[in-house]
Amino acid sequence: MKFEEKVESEKQFSRAVFDTLSKAYRPYTKALYIALFMGLAGRVLILGQANIIGYWVDSLCKAPAQCTLHPQFEGWSHQDYLTLLGIMCAAGFGFTLFFRILFSRYSAYAVSSIYDWVTFKTSRFPIRFFDENPAGRIITRFSSDYGTVFRLFGGPLAEFLSIIFDLICILVLIVASSFYFAIPLVFIIFLNLFIYKKNIHKLRTERRALSASRSPSISHFAESTQGATTIKISGRSDTFRKRFDLLDTFYVNQRLKTNVEIMKFSLQMNTLSSLLLLLVGVMSFYLIRDGKISAGAIGASFGLIVYSGNTIQMFFEWLAQLEEGVIGIERLSQYLNKDLEYGQKTEYLQQLPSLIRSPEMLSKLSAPQSKTSARGTGDLTLDNLWFRYSPDLPWILKGISLKIHFGEKIGIIGRTGSGKTSLIQSLFMLYPYEKGRILINGQEPIIDLDLTTYRYNYSYISQDPVLFQGTLRENLDPLQQISETNLMQTLVQVGYVSSVEDRYILDTRIEERGKNLSVGEKQLLCLARTLLQKAPIVILDEATSSVDPHSEELMVRATEEFFSDRTVLIIAHRLSTLEKCDRIVWLDKGEIRKIGPAMDIIEEFKKFDGARPS
Repeated sequence: MKFEEKVESEKQFSRAVFDTLSKAYRPYTKALYIALFMGLAGRVLILGQANIIGYWVDSLCKAPAQCTLHPQFEGWSHQDYLTLLGIMCAAGFGFTLFFRILFSRYSAYAVSSIYDWVTFKTSRFPIRFFDENPAGRIITRFSSDYGTVFRLFGGPLAEFLSIIFDLICILVLIVASSFYFAIPLVFIIFLNLFIYKKNIHKLRTERRALSASRSPSISHFAESTQGATTIKISGRSDTFRKRFDLLDTFYVNQRLKTNVEIMKFSLQMNTLSSLLLLLVGVMSFYLIRDGKISAGAIGASFGLIVYSGNTIQMFFEWLAQLEEGVIGIERLSQYLNKDLEYGQKTEYLQQLPSLIRSPEMLSKLSAPQSKTSARGTGDLTLDNLWFRYSPDLPWILKGISLKIHFGEKIGIIGRTGSGKTSLIQSLFMLYPYEKGRILINGQEPIIDLDLTTYRYNYSYISQDPVLFQGTLRENLDPLQQISETNLMQTLVQVGYVSSVEDRYILDTRIEERGKNLSVGEKQLLCLARTLLQKAPIVILDEATSSVDPHSEELMVRATEEFFSDRTVLIIAHRLSTLEKCDRIVWLDKGEIRKIGPAMDIIEEFKKFDGARPS
């Protein structure tokens, strides 16, 4: 049984990966160029000390056959050499430190912008995306994949670039000291490259599989925590635990497979490093015997060669590790290249790299006032609306036509599966409708106004009131645009507090999903939030189904008093809550069966539905 996500099998990374990295790093190009120059200069100064020491050794040599004089250092004392070495060491250390700090800092900024970009765009995906992708898979993108990217594209990337600088410097310095040793060095580099190419496809495949194998166990764990009460009551704890153990074992086994491939690759690299040292040792003996190289050049070259063996191995091992980071970028890029929700504007995405971490971003994303409320009006028209969740599924709504005037209170009834919830989802355009039109004050979403502005025309209270972790104030006014006095007056209005002087209540901490509040308290807060939003159209979706009689009375009174200046749509199974509606729409199998005065429709519906008690 396979639990992993679909794993890409291409040997090469897609162009999107490099486009993503390019966009992320582009705002910091100048700073990064300066950092790279400093890094290269630092490594030249530090590794160049080997050649200076070699020149110093040659100046002390008493055997002319094994020594080479260097005119540029003629007359230098021991102190002169020590001073030069000290300056090179200090300057090289300073440049290298500057490079590491500057590059790591701006690389972290760039990678963080990718995270912000993915978050921004994911929040604007169609609802169908969240229907089709388990929570664990999405969480993995924002946790494990991003964690890997951030870990490898900060300090480790600076380390990898330092290794590249070292290889360049070593090759140049060895040629400057004795070109003979450049031959085995280049030979070993090509052998390492051969080994790398031989192993990289397998490593890349295993790392992709490892990244994909994380999400099933995370998804299962998330689902288990959400349904913990049901699992315990039904006595299914062992079943879910075994399922998690199976998924976790699958992940651990994939990690072991990946580590085995990495160890095999590392062993081959170690073998080539040993071979390089053997070749240099043998060459040194014959070259100095034949007088083709000086003692100082041997010392300098051998030191650089010994260092290069480890450096070459580190280069290819780091390159293989960075593949894991690139795979993380690849997986994040998959989200960056998905289509936005139909009707979402794209200008923010085009400007995103320059807007990230800028106050300008917040101002651009501030919620606008409803541009279609037109001095408080909220006429809603559904014109021959056809809706289904996917082109390969049957129609859920079939030719719905309805004209709702501003200020009307409209009840919506129907048996389970009649299309009530689908009608609400159509109004919010959570799924795009395929035929017909929805108009607010004669304006059609997408064509006349963007989707975000369109949705600000609605307030929504569901049977499962949604609150977020944070303070009470943050839940009522997430954009911090409403005065404290207005917040307190609204809380008093809905009966959550008795006096506007109880301002301390605004700093009360709300736990995740409002777990520290009763259902009635949560509904009252959602009611207060709806009043503060001042949207012209209010939708109550089974808002009283889970509350006590007192809270239900408040909600019913709200539709009469609090929302007297708004259009209200009420979906309810308790028919008593609909008795004071202006009209009731009766849905049956996705079609409007009847529209009429509240009591007439309620009585007829009771007979049709088998006299079900209200």
